[in-house]
Amino acid sequence: MQKSCKKNKAYYSAHKANAAHHKSIKDAHSGVRKTPKELREIAEIIEPLIAKGQSLNHICATHSNELGISERTLYNYIDKNVFKVRNIDLPKKVVYRERRPKRVLTKLEYQYRQGRTIEDFNSFVEANPDVSIVEMDTVKGSREKGKVFLTMIFRKSNFMLIFLMNDGTQDSVIQVFDTLCSLLGTALFKRLFGVILTDNGVEFKNPNALEHTRPGLIRTHIFFCDPQASWQKPHVENNHRLIRRIIPKGTSLNKLNVEDTRLVCCHINSVIRDNLDGQTPFDLMDSADEKKLLSALNLSPIPPDEVILSPKLIKH
Repeated sequence: MQKSCKKNKAYYSAHKANAAHHKSIKDAHSGVRKTPKELREIAEIIEPLIAKGQSLNHICATHSNELGISERTLYNYIDKNVFKVRNIDLPKKVVYRERRPKRVLTKLEYQYRQGRTIEDFNSFVEANPDVSIVEMDTVKGSREKGKVFLTMIFRKSNFMLIFLMNDGTQDSVIQVFDTLCSLLGTALFKRLFGVILTDNGVEFKNPNALEHTRPGLIRTHIFFCDPQASWQKPHVENNHRLIRRIIPKGTSLNKLNVEDTRLVCCHINSVIRDNLDGQTPFDLMDSADEKKLLSALNLSPIPPDEVILSPKLIKH
């Protein structure tokens, strides 16, 4: 009967009908569902803030009511070239070159590492669960000799301290410790910097001088990551990316001064973080000891819309 009928035929397929239904729903939600006026209003909010180096996460957290769209939708709109902003302008969209895996060397233990390995660190923290843990590193500028950043980050709050040193020597690191200890007092220093985890850089290879004051009082405990295993101190490594957005790799630090360094520190610690439940590191520095530290170093938060994470922050 079907073969003999000359008229056009349409056959129902439950599978095809279901697929067409889901496609129509997807298409209905995939477009830009904002009027040109609404898009202009969103652009007026995000474009100047992105130009300051702020991430979409930070912008959405501080302007969610005004934007009226989620961070994911905002990324989708930028992918569709709805705004002048492009993916290249977004820090999180920049693709980092994949690093070659490095073999971890742990067989040769030098004298300065005796009793201070990553295994010793883990054992110490397990035995002292309330101790304040700090990760420490340095950030160099260009290849020329000169000023270096000493960075120290509190694991609990993700708050990063930045100190400008004249060079990357052991004496300069010890001088930072001595100055900070003198400013805070040995007891407060010991509570804030209970244990410090760092790498095997030559500037850190005098742990006894770092652990003790000039009169010989214990002020902290120093431990070292495995050689070529910087991933064992991930907090400070990740925060260095924020420094590099302000001071790109290869840029000399010699023109910077203490006030420039304080400014970089304040802006970086004013960025809202996903891993802090939408808070900033400043928000989590709320204990009496931590407030004394911030006051002693004259560190204060930057208003959300005034945060700058680009070379524009440094005027010279």
